[in-house]
Amino acid sequence: MKGKISAERKKEIIEGFYYLSKENGLENTSIAKIGKHLGIPPSLVMHYFPTKDILISNLISYILDQYLKIYEPVIKELETKNHADPKTFVDSLFSREWNLLFDDGVFYSCYALIFRNDVIKKEYRKLHDRLREFLKEILDRDESLKNQDTQLLAEQIFVVVEGAYYYLSMIDNEDTYNKKVENFKEQVYDLLRKKEEQHL
Repeated sequence: MKGKISAERKKEIIEGFYYLSKENGLENTSIAKIGKHLGIPPSLVMHYFPTKDILISNLISYILDQYLKIYEPVIKELETKNHADPKTFVDSLFSREWNLLFDDGVFYSCYALIFRNDVIKKEYRKLHDRLREFLKEILDRDESLKNQDTQLLAEQIFVVVEGAYYYLSMIDNEDTYNKKVENFKEQVYDLLRKKEEQHL
Protein backbone atom coordinates (compact mmCIF):
# COMPACT_ATOMS: atom_id res chain seq x y z
CA MET A 1 0.00 0.00 0.00
CA LYS A 2 2.82 2.40 0.92
CA GLY A 3 4.54 1.77 -2.42
CA LYS A 4 1.32 2.48 -4.30
CA ILE A 5 0.80 5.77 -2.45
CA SER A 6 4.43 6.72 -3.14
CA ALA A 7 4.05 5.97 -6.88
CA GLU A 8 0.82 7.97 -7.05
CA ARG A 9 2.42 10.92 -5.26
CA LYS A 10 5.39 10.86 -7.64
CA LYS A 11 3.06 10.82 -10.64
CA GLU A 12 1.07 13.72 -9.17
CA ILE A 13 4.25 15.77 -8.71
CA ILE A 14 5.52 15.03 -12.23
CA GLU A 15 2.16 15.93 -13.77
CA GLY A 16 2.08 19.13 -11.69
CA PHE A 17 5.60 19.94 -12.89
CA TYR A 18 4.52 19.35 -16.48
CA TYR A 19 1.40 21.52 -16.12
CA LEU A 20 3.32 24.45 -14.63
CA SER A 21 6.13 24.11 -17.19
CA LYS A 22 3.55 24.20 -19.97
CA GLU A 23 1.90 27.29 -18.50
CA ASN A 24 4.95 29.25 -17.33
CA GLY A 25 8.01 27.67 -18.97
CA LEU A 26 10.36 25.04 -17.61
CA GLU A 27 12.89 27.64 -16.46
CA ASN A 28 10.23 29.48 -14.42
CA THR A 29 8.95 26.38 -12.63
CA SER A 30 10.54 25.77 -9.23
CA ILE A 31 10.04 23.07 -6.63
CA ALA A 32 8.41 25.71 -4.39
CA LYS A 33 5.90 26.56 -7.14
CA ILE A 34 5.11 22.88 -7.69
CA GLY A 35 4.42 22.48 -3.97
CA LYS A 36 2.15 25.53 -3.95
CA HIS A 37 0.30 24.33 -7.07
CA LEU A 38 -0.31 20.90 -5.53
CA GLY A 39 -1.02 22.19 -2.02
CA ILE A 40 1.86 20.29 -0.46
CA PRO A 41 5.05 21.53 1.26
CA PRO A 42 8.12 21.88 -1.01
CA SER A 43 9.94 19.54 1.38
CA LEU A 44 7.58 16.74 0.33
CA VAL A 45 8.38 17.39 -3.34
CA MET A 46 12.07 17.23 -2.46
CA HIS A 47 11.53 14.01 -0.52
CA TYR A 48 10.66 12.32 -3.81
CA PHE A 49 12.78 14.49 -6.11
CA PRO A 50 15.75 16.03 -4.23
CA THR A 51 16.82 18.22 -7.17
CA LYS A 52 15.18 19.79 -10.19
CA ASP A 53 17.46 17.74 -12.48
CA ILE A 54 16.05 14.52 -10.99
CA LEU A 55 12.56 15.90 -11.53
CA ILE A 56 13.39 16.71 -15.17
CA SER A 57 14.78 13.18 -15.70
CA ASN A 58 11.46 11.79 -14.47
CA LEU A 59 9.58 14.24 -16.67
CA ILE A 60 11.43 12.81 -19.68
CA SER A 61 10.20 9.33 -18.72
CA TYR A 62 6.70 10.81 -18.54
CA ILE A 63 7.19 12.22 -22.06
CA LEU A 64 8.05 8.72 -23.29
CA ASP A 65 4.93 7.20 -21.73
CA GLN A 66 2.81 9.87 -23.40
CA TYR A 67 4.48 9.51 -26.80
CA LEU A 68 4.08 5.73 -26.89
CA LYS A 69 0.31 6.22 -26.84
CA ILE A 70 0.50 7.47 -30.43
CA TYR A 71 1.09 3.87 -31.58
CA GLU A 72 -2.15 2.54 -30.07
CA PRO A 73 -4.21 2.59 -33.33
CA VAL A 74 -1.51 0.59 -35.13
CA ILE A 75 -1.20 -1.94 -32.30
CA LYS A 76 -4.99 -2.46 -32.26
CA GLU A 77 -4.92 -3.12 -35.99
CA LEU A 78 -2.09 -5.64 -35.66
CA GLU A 79 -4.01 -7.45 -32.93
CA THR A 80 -6.79 -8.29 -35.40
CA LYS A 81 -4.63 -9.00 -38.46
CA ASN A 82 -0.97 -9.49 -39.31
CA HIS A 83 -0.61 -6.34 -41.34
CA ALA A 84 -1.10 -2.69 -40.44
CA ASP A 85 -2.62 -0.45 -43.08
CA PRO A 86 0.18 1.99 -44.06
CA LYS A 87 -2.35 4.83 -43.81
CA THR A 88 -3.15 3.96 -40.19
CA PHE A 89 0.57 3.73 -39.47
CA VAL A 90 1.57 6.99 -41.16
CA ASP A 91 -1.47 8.93 -39.93
CA SER A 92 -0.54 7.92 -36.37
CA LEU A 93 3.02 9.17 -36.77
CA PHE A 94 1.86 12.53 -38.11
CA SER A 95 -1.25 12.92 -36.00
CA ARG A 96 -2.02 16.24 -34.31
CA GLU A 97 -2.59 14.10 -31.23
CA TRP A 98 1.17 14.33 -30.57
CA ASN A 99 0.48 17.94 -29.57
CA LEU A 100 -2.35 16.84 -27.28
CA LEU A 101 -0.26 14.14 -25.65
CA PHE A 102 2.64 16.43 -24.81
CA ASP A 103 3.50 20.10 -25.22
CA ASP A 104 6.29 20.86 -27.71
CA GLY A 105 7.49 23.82 -25.65
CA VAL A 106 8.17 21.61 -22.62
CA PHE A 107 9.74 18.92 -24.81
CA TYR A 108 12.21 21.30 -26.44
CA SER A 109 12.94 23.14 -23.17
CA CYS A 110 13.98 19.81 -21.65
CA TYR A 111 15.86 18.89 -24.82
CA ALA A 112 17.92 22.11 -24.72
CA LEU A 113 19.41 20.96 -21.41
CA ILE A 114 21.25 18.05 -23.07
CA PHE A 115 23.96 20.47 -24.18
CA ARG A 116 25.02 21.20 -20.60
CA ASN A 117 23.74 18.27 -18.54
CA ASP A 118 25.06 14.78 -19.26
CA VAL A 119 22.42 13.04 -17.12
CA ILE A 120 19.55 14.65 -19.02
CA LYS A 121 21.38 13.93 -22.28
CA LYS A 122 21.43 10.22 -21.37
CA GLU A 123 17.73 10.34 -20.47
CA TYR A 124 16.88 11.87 -23.84
CA ARG A 125 18.99 9.28 -25.60
CA LYS A 126 17.06 6.55 -23.78
CA LEU A 127 13.78 8.18 -24.78
CA HIS A 128 14.71 8.28 -28.46
CA ASP A 129 16.16 4.77 -28.39
CA ARG A 130 12.97 3.43 -26.79
CA LEU A 131 10.75 5.14 -29.35
CA ARG A 132 12.79 3.50 -32.12
CA GLU A 133 12.79 0.11 -30.40
CA PHE A 134 9.04 0.26 -29.92
CA LEU A 135 8.54 1.20 -33.57
CA LYS A 136 10.80 -1.70 -34.59
CA GLU A 137 8.70 -4.07 -32.46
CA ILE A 138 5.58 -2.90 -34.31
CA LEU A 139 7.27 -3.29 -37.71
CA ASP A 140 8.43 -6.79 -36.74
CA ARG A 141 4.80 -7.82 -36.22
CA ASP A 142 3.89 -6.82 -39.78
CA GLU A 143 3.95 -9.86 -42.09
CA SER A 144 4.55 -7.67 -45.15
CA LEU A 145 7.92 -6.66 -43.69
CA LYS A 146 9.08 -10.15 -42.82
CA ASN A 147 12.87 -10.66 -43.13
CA GLN A 148 13.42 -6.93 -43.62
CA ASP A 149 15.87 -4.75 -41.68
CA THR A 150 13.21 -3.21 -39.45
CA GLN A 151 15.81 -1.61 -37.20
CA LEU A 152 17.12 0.44 -40.12
CA LEU A 153 13.57 1.18 -41.29
CA ALA A 154 12.57 2.43 -37.82
CA GLU A 155 15.66 4.66 -37.78
CA GLN A 156 14.88 6.07 -41.24
CA ILE A 157 11.25 6.74 -40.33
CA PHE A 158 12.23 8.57 -37.17
CA VAL A 159 14.73 10.74 -39.03
CA VAL A 160 11.80 11.94 -41.14
CA VAL A 161 9.36 12.27 -38.23
CA GLU A 162 11.69 14.10 -35.86
CA GLY A 163 12.91 16.46 -38.56
CA ALA A 164 9.33 17.06 -39.64
CA TYR A 165 8.09 18.02 -36.18
CA TYR A 166 11.05 20.30 -35.55
CA TYR A 167 10.30 22.15 -38.79
CA LEU A 168 6.49 22.07 -38.48
CA SER A 169 6.62 23.70 -35.05
CA MET A 170 7.74 26.93 -36.79
CA ILE A 171 4.85 27.02 -39.30
CA ASP A 172 1.73 28.99 -38.37
CA ASN A 173 -0.15 28.92 -41.67
CA GLU A 174 -2.61 26.00 -41.68
CA ASP A 175 -2.49 25.35 -45.44
CA THR A 176 1.31 25.40 -45.51
CA TYR A 177 1.40 23.12 -42.47
CA ASN A 178 -0.94 20.58 -44.06
CA LYS A 179 0.99 20.57 -47.35
CA LYS A 180 4.27 19.97 -45.52
CA VAL A 181 2.69 17.15 -43.51
CA GLU A 182 1.54 15.45 -46.71
CA ASN A 183 5.07 15.74 -48.13
CA PHE A 184 6.57 14.17 -45.01
CA LYS A 185 3.96 11.41 -45.02
CA GLU A 186 4.86 10.57 -48.61
CA GLN A 187 8.50 10.17 -47.60
CA VAL A 188 7.49 7.55 -45.01
CA TYR A 189 5.16 5.84 -47.50
CA ASP A 190 8.13 5.59 -49.90
CA LEU A 191 10.26 3.95 -47.21
CA LEU A 192 7.51 1.41 -46.43
CA ARG A 193 6.86 0.68 -50.10
CA LYS A 194 10.53 0.02 -50.79
CA LYS A 195 10.71 -2.47 -47.91
CA GLU A 196 7.49 -4.19 -48.97
CA GLU A 197 8.77 -4.47 -52.55
CA GLN A 198 11.93 -6.15 -51.26
CA HIS A 199 9.73 -8.70 -49.51
CA LEU A 200 7.91 -9.64 -52.76
